[in-house]
Amino acid sequence: MSEELSRADNDSPWKEVLEAYFPQAMQFFFPQTAALIDWQRPHEFLDKEFQ
Repeated sequence: MSEELSRADNDSPWKEVLEAYFPQAMQFFFPQTAALIDWQRPHEFLDKEFQ
């Protein structure tokens, strides 16, 4: 159980950075895909991962 909590704590900083800089991250890692996205439309980050 403590290992799971440790992983969750390590993931949260990365998730926060991606949420804050999502368009820039998409442009950097997937420039062709980012060009197809309408960035004027709002997006929503979900708090659950696939189980």
